[in-house]
Amino acid sequence: MRATLIYGAGDVRVENVPDPVLREPTDALVRVLRSCVCGSDLWPYKSRPATGQGDRIGHEFLGVVEDAGSEAGTLRRGDVVVAPFVWADNTCDFCREGLQTSCRHGGQWGADGVDGGQGEAVRVPQAAGTLVKLPVGEDSELLPSLLTLSDVFPTGHPLRGHRRSRPGHDGDGDRRRRGRADGGAVGQAARRRADHPDGPAHGTHRPGPRFRRHRRRRGAGR
Repeated sequence: MRATLIYGAGDVRVENVPDPVLREPTDALVRVLRSCVCGSDLWPYKSRPATGQGDRIGHEFLGVVEDAGSEAGTLRRGDVVVAPFVWADNTCDFCREGLQTSCRHGGQWGADGVDGGQGEAVRVPQAAGTLVKLPVGEDSELLPSLLTLSDVFPTGHPLRGHRRSRPGHDGDGDRRRRGRADGGAVGQAARRRADHPDGPAHGTHRPGPRFRRHRRRRGAGR
């Protein structure tokens, strides 16, 4: 199959790589329908030392389940799924506290023999705890928007809670904390969640200068 590999700063190539196969009963194979470049991918793109061997890259994707191991939960061939920016079992003590990035049995895409998200297919470890089924078909016009559920939305969503919290409290105190969201994708996700009628009742929102300039360019006023 074809996939992206990064060899150094400014050196990303599309190459042939081995097709993924099931290795563990908890794995699933996903044919990628949509993937994208994250802002965090730009750090290695800018500064990664050059190497003779490329590394797989990408951690935001959605696709269709093509095969699933015997311990991959309810996942079945044909399911349209989205993957978060890490893979996790979603059952360990860290996962139960909402800290899937620290999962005792999880890891990152494109590392330790796991495929990156920017490719034609991905072997997904701990598939039952990682993949989220989407109620759409693989030809849905919503796929580009649903791709934001992979990283942009889950990164921006918690910011609205941090913005209304204060040290030593769970966010329901009386003291208000001012937050600022800039005009990037995560900042806009946080801002829109905060401005939603079901958003936080505490705290105030002040768009950052980048977002204000972005709105003016789009003719949205100040």
